[in-house]
Amino acid sequence: MRIDPTYGATRVLRVGRIMIVMLSIVFIGMIARVAQLQTRPSAAIAGLLDSQKSTRHLMGRRGALLDRRGRPLAVTRVAHRLFIDPLLIRNRKTFPEHVAQELDYDPVWIEQMISARSSSRYVVIDHRISDHRMNRLTDLNIPGLAIEPILVRDYPQNVLAGQLVGFVGHDGGGLEGLERLFDPRLRPQPGMVEYLRDAQYQPLWIESTAYRPQRDGQFVQLALDLRLQSIAQEHLAEAVTRYGAVSGQMIVMDPYSGEILAMATHPSFDPAQFADLPAEIWRNRCVTDIFEPGSIFKPFVWSAVTELQVMNPQELVDCTTTGYWITPYGRRLRDARPKGLLTWDEVLVQSSNIGMAKAAEKLTARQLFDIVSRFGFGQSTGSGLPGETDGVLHPHAVWTRYSQSSVPIGQEIGVSALQITRAFCTFANDGLLIRPRVKIAHQNIPPNPIPVRVLSTAAAAKTRFVLRQVVAEGTGRKANSKLYEIFGKTGTAQLPDFENGGYHQNRYVSSFMAGAPYDQPRLIVGCFIHQPDRAIGHYGGTVAAPAVMRVLEQSLLYLGVPPKTTDDTINTPTLYAHGESQSLDARTER
Repeated sequence: MRIDPTYGATRVLRVGRIMIVMLSIVFIGMIARVAQLQTRPSAAIAGLLDSQKSTRHLMGRRGALLDRRGRPLAVTRVAHRLFIDPLLIRNRKTFPEHVAQELDYDPVWIEQMISARSSSRYVVIDHRISDHRMNRLTDLNIPGLAIEPILVRDYPQNVLAGQLVGFVGHDGGGLEGLERLFDPRLRPQPGMVEYLRDAQYQPLWIESTAYRPQRDGQFVQLALDLRLQSIAQEHLAEAVTRYGAVSGQMIVMDPYSGEILAMATHPSFDPAQFADLPAEIWRNRCVTDIFEPGSIFKPFVWSAVTELQVMNPQELVDCTTTGYWITPYGRRLRDARPKGLLTWDEVLVQSSNIGMAKAAEKLTARQLFDIVSRFGFGQSTGSGLPGETDGVLHPHAVWTRYSQSSVPIGQEIGVSALQITRAFCTFANDGLLIRPRVKIAHQNIPPNPIPVRVLSTAAAAKTRFVLRQVVAEGTGRKANSKLYEIFGKTGTAQLPDFENGGYHQNRYVSSFMAGAPYDQPRLIVGCFIHQPDRAIGHYGGTVAAPAVMRVLEQSLLYLGVPPKTTDDTINTPTLYAHGESQSLDARTER
């Protein structure tokens, strides 16, 4: 039988082709299967794939709060959280005792924590381990005990400006104070990375689309000066303690820029310890609380009455030799001491309630209301500080017959410490009402709104001159500095009795508002002491004035303002330039 020599080759070729076809079918099937797994996997496989994906959130740092010279008030740093992985513990019986002995924890508490979450691999026993314990932990090797880095908010100045700075919550968001005000700027943008891992939880790969980097928050530079804050806080605390008062506030402002250079509240608190203190301690009372100002309110009405020429500077006012006066509608007003005949200037220098009330009788209720509202009372200052109150200024339409004599002496009106300190700045900056600023004024900060003119330059200068006499020879003599010529006004306001009507006889707000130097004012300071012990002292000139004097002296020396010389003299200002007055209704904005 003859065999075809090409038969073997043909058979091999045929088998090869079959193999190629079969392999092609297998590869096509594999490709199809891969495509199907990628696009439309079954529920069981999809669940398995998802279980191999891990996501890690990347946290950025919250922006810092800095004072005007770059000193930190609030910063974010890396700390560590201590946790237990129960599955890695070698000896469950001795573990709690071992950890407690080495790191000074309660062993019973550790055992309870582990038992409550025995199936978990993450049992936190210290959300922020102390530096002391962290140093000891580095020398230990206890299976089941581990740490992880976390970002925490620190307040390196402790109680300095605590109510103003505020604090953040456990989620890192601002809850109070400047932390809340500037939260959108300070808050970081979190990042994320998503990756596939193996059975040992080791990353396999990361797709470029599965990574988003974190972004740190921006810093905020404040107008606050920590040195001035320290000075204000020290002397405020001293005055509150010395006179047995319940609380106090003090504000230091630049009268031209409106920058808040210091804002102190006593009692103060450390923002890092806010959770251990009652909520009322957190409150920034300089903007949230209102009070009847009493005599420190008189300069605002006095200046406007003078500008309107309702009263002339040397006009005599009968403030009575008995110390009291009965109004035409039967109200009895009194002064602390009988004043007799006073010039209009002396009415403010001697702080006569009778003199102010008699002058106000020459105004209509609408005129008096307009005077008060133009100084910003009854409305927010626009500082933006959380919780700021509008104060209380009732519409003139609902005023009673007593209001005409109450408002000029600082009654029937409620103000905040910031409101009245801001208004007092008008006597230092030529009659302009500025908006308080909590951030430093520089080229990257939008400018403040245009100040509103509420007094003519001449009227502001005249009022400042008389306020200088208040300190030199009137009720503010205890603030008469040997270093700087200070102008100011005292106030001793009785607290309203809301339960029984009228006023408490032994509860006061003792205040002093002042600025310096007289000729070129650099600082305005307001000090408000609530409920001093009357047995020790309660007049504003006694309780608050000395503290303000010391704050002004130390602050101006710190700022490099030269003290006065023996040749310095004060010239009496001319009230109206070119002999003309400027109507309150004709004022313009500058």
